[in-house]
Amino acid sequence: MNFPTVLALAMAATLGLQGVAVFAPAYVVPSALGVATLGASPWLVRLYRRRSAASEKGGRGRAAYGVHGLSRTKSTIEAYNTVQNPDVPELVDYILQQATLQQASDVHLVPYRDYVLVRYRIDGILSDVAQLGPHLRDLVTNRLKVMAQAITFVHDRPQDGRIDLRVAERDVDLRVAFMPTLHGERIVMRILDRSELGFGLVSLGFTEEQLAVFSDLIFRPQGMVILNGPAGSGKTTTIYAALKAVLDHSDRGTSIYTLEDPIEYDLMNINQTQIEETQGFTFAHGLRTMLRQDPDVIMVGEIRDLDTARIAIQAGMTGHLLITTVHAKQAAGVFVRLSEIGVDPHSVASAVTAVIAQRLVRILCPQCKRRTPATPGQEAKLGQALSGHTFYAPVGCAACNQKGYAGRKGVYEILQVDETVRELIAARTSPDKLHHTAVERGMTTMIHNGLRLALSGETSLDEVLRILPPEQRGV
Repeated sequence: MNFPTVLALAMAATLGLQGVAVFAPAYVVPSALGVATLGASPWLVRLYRRRSAASEKGGRGRAAYGVHGLSRTKSTIEAYNTVQNPDVPELVDYILQQATLQQASDVHLVPYRDYVLVRYRIDGILSDVAQLGPHLRDLVTNRLKVMAQAITFVHDRPQDGRIDLRVAERDVDLRVAFMPTLHGERIVMRILDRSELGFGLVSLGFTEEQLAVFSDLIFRPQGMVILNGPAGSGKTTTIYAALKAVLDHSDRGTSIYTLEDPIEYDLMNINQTQIEETQGFTFAHGLRTMLRQDPDVIMVGEIRDLDTARIAIQAGMTGHLLITTVHAKQAAGVFVRLSEIGVDPHSVASAVTAVIAQRLVRILCPQCKRRTPATPGQEAKLGQALSGHTFYAPVGCAACNQKGYAGRKGVYEILQVDETVRELIAARTSPDKLHHTAVERGMTTMIHNGLRLALSGETSLDEVLRILPPEQRGV
């Protein structure tokens, strides 16, 4: 409602009020209240809309909490089970704030017949946090659907949404996925902390030699750099840090485009595009269109099919730097994977400049870690004699929430494609032979880098064994 309209209505109401005062004095006070309400209505509507928008987007919540231990988190959440009229927005706000403050990467709400299990994934490990009563299941689900702008009355098909939160002066994005199950909708929320966008290559976990090699690869004007690793191994973080480094290196003189499914972080000065396969906008379609946008650097979230692979390889050979991911068991297995989906090995050998494999290891809590020797079982699994070396093991204390670990760090290996490796790729050589050839030519493997972290006391041998690809044991 604009100002002229409000003014005209106010004038009409004033004239009406004067008429009422003359002909019906008893109605003066009700009429005056009506005029006041009418005049204030635009302001009241704007206030209501602002409060509704803040409530639906999550906002800061009604209370700000400090970091609670697991036992206190459990008791606080489960206390809502006994409340007759529970404050569901407050409950959901507490669950999300504690997940963020405890550095969780994901929140799981898993419905069962008799309860809903709340779980946090912290440092890559899922932990049970609390149980909600079955009477809270639909209430919590609907609250999260409202916050994520999903359809509340749809329960029989998957839905996705996003939530913006502000926790402890930090802006946090939540990617929310709803999945129908036997006992209700399972909800998984990926927590994306925008404050982590300040990361750089130095903080990821590369050795000095690896950092120099990786920087040289991404600062080249053309080529194809492939990252490899399982889900949750930090590939997206590495790619975003690489794009930021390229942008800074060129003093923002580089045109960078990304194709992502989904977009995880909103990056400044980088053109990001969301893939919508249900609408026919695939990686291959997006890549074809993107090549007409005069890009210098292209990031493709994942190569899944032959069309995308062919266009990506062509882009890498025609004056573009292309960074992407391919799923395989190890770095050397990427070339076999591309051959399996139908890509010509000679084209792969010509386009790909390097494959970077990575995993994430948990870092030992410095407050409570303890010295320990390597066990015979650990030596057998690693295929190496480790007697005479000092290692450390997790204990658990208040500082690390009784977990023994605090934070994670990347472990990398970089397989560079030189002339020797290129010939082996074109000849369809097995991944094991490719791997051994790369090691002979100076590649440091993930096992060596993992042991380096264990020897320095940053992580434990058990953690190295947990993340180590089985095919590298004994190498």
